[in-house]
Amino acid sequence: MENTLQAWNLVKQELQNRNIVAPEVFHELITPIQEIYKETNTTVFLIVKDNLVKFRLEKFYLESINKLFVEISQINKRIKLITHEQIEEEKKTQSDFQFNKVSSLELNKNQRNLRGEYTFENFVTGKTNRFAFITASKVAESPVVTINPLYIFGDVGLGKTHLMTAIGHYILDKNPSANVIYTTAQQFTEDYFNATTKKNPNAMQEFSDFYKSADVLLVDDIQFLANKNATQEEFFKLFEYLYSQNKQMVITSDRKAEELENIMARLKSRFSWGNPVDIQKPDFELRQAIVKQKLCSLINNPDDVSDEAINFIAENFYNNIRELEGALRRFVNYCVAFCIDYSLDNAKTALDSLIVSVPESNEESDFKHIDKIKKAISKYYSVSVTDLSSSTRKKEVVFPRQIAIYIIRNKFNIPLKRIGDYFGSRDHTTIAHACSKIEKSIEEDWTIKQDVENILKLIDKE
Repeated sequence: MENTLQAWNLVKQELQNRNIVAPEVFHELITPIQEIYKETNTTVFLIVKDNLVKFRLEKFYLESINKLFVEISQINKRIKLITHEQIEEEKKTQSDFQFNKVSSLELNKNQRNLRGEYTFENFVTGKTNRFAFITASKVAESPVVTINPLYIFGDVGLGKTHLMTAIGHYILDKNPSANVIYTTAQQFTEDYFNATTKKNPNAMQEFSDFYKSADVLLVDDIQFLANKNATQEEFFKLFEYLYSQNKQMVITSDRKAEELENIMARLKSRFSWGNPVDIQKPDFELRQAIVKQKLCSLINNPDDVSDEAINFIAENFYNNIRELEGALRRFVNYCVAFCIDYSLDNAKTALDSLIVSVPESNEESDFKHIDKIKKAISKYYSVSVTDLSSSTRKKEVVFPRQIAIYIIRNKFNIPLKRIGDYFGSRDHTTIAHACSKIEKSIEEDWTIKQDVENILKLIDKE
């Protein structure tokens, strides 16, 4: 820890030299920090006086401190703050809650499977993933298992693996002796196949002992167990055992548990025991935030990238985060290769071949879409199609109308003005308000979210 402490002292000097922290604040908050509690593969824990100091530093200065720490120390670790009270609580918890002991060889193997950059600090949150983030944080922070399993679902490239891995990192930061095992459904299947086909008579027992030794089991892409009946049986036995031992399980999938195909019913039922949370496609604001955050690790001065270029990337790469990051890297590499500015024009040139052209909206096709959704809404809420476009302000009509507008806008991206024309000549601000209101309602009320999903299924069937 001596070298790390020296690096921290250099960071303190630079904070003063670069005027990152005001002198009076530096004297009050930074100067007293002189002790490292512990150091892990990914994190350095600095001891601070109390929760108020911790809150102020985390809120206003920790991001700058971490950037400086990496720059000065050349150590790819992040700084976290911990109070004396938290240290005492952690020691008490560790004495009350015993983890399976594993050898350093096994521990290093498990840690290598967890991608270093997939931490809670590096996870950018927005409306579409905030609930999943909060739930994952609670699972990681809880000294006892309360949500089991945590089932995270959503389309590819939205951050499911990132969140699951962050849980593993957090738990290992708190207790390096915890046996965190990360695997994928495909890897589990391969391990099981190898255990059953090897001539070694102990292979199956070794396979079983390895997975049963987990304090925390992280399983990615569980949908790939489909049609693998023998492997499903073995995973069911493992699930039952770990659950009975109160060991934490986190599972990711590309769909809800009940929608998994060719997976045994009793497994799907168990996946729903804990707390299923979903991650949806990132909205524009979240995509903007992700681009800005990723730029910090790609170039020395993110401010060199114009806001117009950032917005262009965020607007055109909207399906998932993986696609968004790929576009950003291509743009940065293009500008670096040709020694040109990070401008909007250069973003358009660099990314032109990646942007999927969308056919322009036309009135005839828009009418068909709108008419189809109106009929689905009419059927679902038992209101007439005529009422949906009328001027009535009855509550039993206004809400279905707003749901219809929200779905039309989000599913078909029809211009606001055109949507308004088909709903009694309402202006575009009214249409935008309806979309915002339902978007907020979906966040706050899961029953409304369920209604929207049911209507979308109804539309797709028809």
